[in-house]
Amino acid sequence: MTHKNITMRRTAWMAGLACSALLLAACSGHKKGVTQSAARVDGTEITTTQINYRLQRERGLRPEQMDEAGRKVLEQLIDEQLVVDRAEKVKMDEQPDAVQAMAAARREVLSRAYVEQAAMTVPAPTEQQMHAYFDDNDALFANRRVYTLQEYLAKVPEDQIPALRALVEGGKSPADIEAWFKARSVPFKAQQSTHPAEQIPLNSLKMLAATADGHGLVASGGNQVHVTYVTSSVVAPVTYDKAKPAIAQFLSVGARRKVTEANLAALKTSGKIEYAPQYAALAASGPALGTTRDIDSTAQIPAANGTRVSLPATSTSSGVQVTLPTTTTSSVQVSLPQTQGVRVSLPAAPASSVEVRLPPQPSPDAPKK
Repeated sequence: MTHKNITMRRTAWMAGLACSALLLAACSGHKKGVTQSAARVDGTEITTTQINYRLQRERGLRPEQMDEAGRKVLEQLIDEQLVVDRAEKVKMDEQPDAVQAMAAARREVLSRAYVEQAAMTVPAPTEQQMHAYFDDNDALFANRRVYTLQEYLAKVPEDQIPALRALVEGGKSPADIEAWFKARSVPFKAQQSTHPAEQIPLNSLKMLAATADGHGLVASGGNQVHVTYVTSSVVAPVTYDKAKPAIAQFLSVGARRKVTEANLAALKTSGKIEYAPQYAALAASGPALGTTRDIDSTAQIPAANGTRVSLPATSTSSGVQVTLPTTTTSSVQVSLPQTQGVRVSLPAAPASSVEVRLPPQPSPDAPKK
């Protein structure tokens, strides 16, 4: 490695450390008198709040380790503050790379904090929900097995896959399948492994649970083939009481994920997302209701007969804009959601039939919620 390369790596490392330290300093600001001072670095205060924040992110610390860990964290904060001071003196915080890095880190911190705060509102799963999951997944619990698998990954011409599937499902042994591969010069890899049920993807587990020892199944996509034989299995059931903590965690994670996805969908519905021309294909390939964007004659509905646009019925959506084609259409129907701030631009050329369905509005005498 040349001296120039070493110098460049050191510079990049120092820049990264400086950016991280600058972000830490920016995010850990505090009001005087609210927190207790732990140290000062050239007049800049480092507080116990900063130390405790770092300690909270350390997993598995025992009470007797807290003092020593706190001292180490304080030394880290002092080192970072020294780097921040020097970086600011040389105006590294004004360099384009540093500005972009701090902006990206800020976005990540704020978005993660918002998602985590929303997820905290999710209630813990009920006893009934956990029992239902236990009963619905007997392959994981009551009928749990530990599987010894013989697997083959191969590239098989697509027109020969039905014959291979017939052999496997007809009861041919792994040795027979290997001979079949070799006779046709099919490249393959074989491996044997042992996995308890919880280490197998749930969709695959359901198929394996229905497969008797000594039998196999075939999965394929294109010319990629995955042959799996259950060489042997051992029944190892798990009781509800033992499985309950894992079930609770699984259901909680799933519920938080659903809340996060719902919040993101609501934000996308209420926001207006406009793609640059070079990303128009990305916009067109997105889910129909996953994003809100203008619909124009160059996008999804060019000069159609019988155009129909249905907006998502989301009570939190607002600011939705729909632009219909500028060409003549024989029939246009727009169904608006129960929302505020929807704007519809009808075709510039006259259409033979345009129907706009507005959501029902409360009567003036109706009590306000």
